[in-house]
Amino acid sequence: MAKDTVECAQKRNVSAKVVLIPWDPENPDHIKRLYSQRVACGWNSNMIEKWRDMQREGKKAIHWIILSEDDPTMDAKIAQHVSQWPEERDPLFDTAASLRGVPRVRSKDLSFVPIGHISLDSENRDPTLANVEEHLYCIATFFISPTLQSYGIGRAAMDTVESMALGAPLYAKALALNTVAKEHHYDSEKWIAYGRDPPKIQVQEWYERRGYKVYKHEKDYFEQKDQAGNVWALTAVSLRKNLVELPEISGSRRNDK
Repeated sequence: MAKDTVECAQKRNVSAKVVLIPWDPENPDHIKRLYSQRVACGWNSNMIEKWRDMQREGKKAIHWIILSEDDPTMDAKIAQHVSQWPEERDPLFDTAASLRGVPRVRSKDLSFVPIGHISLDSENRDPTLANVEEHLYCIATFFISPTLQSYGIGRAAMDTVESMALGAPLYAKALALNTVAKEHHYDSEKWIAYGRDPPKIQVQEWYERRGYKVYKHEKDYFEQKDQAGNVWALTAVSLRKNLVELPEISGSRRNDK
């Protein structure tokens, strides 16, 4: 019944609405829930300890994606999520004492069931993805509950994080990210080996529809193990979106005469 309610709202063109709440690297419940969601995602569940340090240092800014109370299907979507992952039924609380290394005021008595997470980072091993001096920030660690994909939640989360990046204290001029190149999405042999279906949405193409433009491919950037323990090397694609109009570089104008 919960699923029918959500789908009916989708047919009526009701937009998903989300709120972002900082992840707390000191709270055991937050740590456990992030690990659970990274396992469901299939990527980087072994990175939690490193991310705890980066979150403390202000280099990473992981946020929980929660459904806004203004979303008329909030309860139905949460029910749909926890029916798939009953271990995520218990709510979390807003306990993060800082964000980006700066103390923050917590929302008193706020409890929530996160249906995903997203990070807006100021540092990355690839300097083309994040550079504070250039007001370039990296969107990373992005996950939406698979049972709630295709309902506009990812779009709402991206809209929110892009607005966050434009405002204080970041005043971002551009955002970048990387993901698995689209050719791997259509590799049926790989998904059979993984023992699961490919994502409902082709991620690279989804970002491109949002205005992100490919500027780099890196072969064998990602590695992922299948059910048999075999390692698959995957090509990464890096994309960038300018949030403000950048001045034209001298000499870059084409001479068509």
